[in-house]
Amino acid sequence: MKQRLYQLTELDVARLEKHAEHNPRFQTMLDTLLERADIVQPDAIKANVVTMNSQITLLDEASQEQATWTIVYPDAANLELGRLNVFSPVGMALLGTQRGQLVKVLQPSGVEKLMKVAAIVFQPEANGEYTR
Repeated sequence: MKQRLYQLTELDVARLEKHAEHNPRFQTMLDTLLERADIVQPDAIKANVVTMNSQITLLDEASQEQATWTIVYPDAANLELGRLNVFSPVGMALLGTQRGQLVKVLQPSGVEKLMKVAAIVFQPEANGEYTR
């Protein structure tokens, strides 16, 4: 049995499954994440965990550059506006991680980067928003 490394909310999982049901690639990505995740009620998620619609600041461990992103569903994704598709490799790698955690991210160029979740600027559940 794999160690549970991530926490996801029941509501996020239900919505992710809805988005993945007609897309085999999304379903495979989600299944891989769910194998290593604990599913909790939205009001039980820790404030230091990246959930859907969380705004986070990432730190590139090599260059020390920072970037702020919001993790969103595919229909709301817009890189120019800092809205990262959860079903991108980066989005899926970040969902369920905790502030301070290091994440390996495979870039489109094939280069792997080590990123740190430096801050969770906004998390809906921490603000009492359980349906966002």
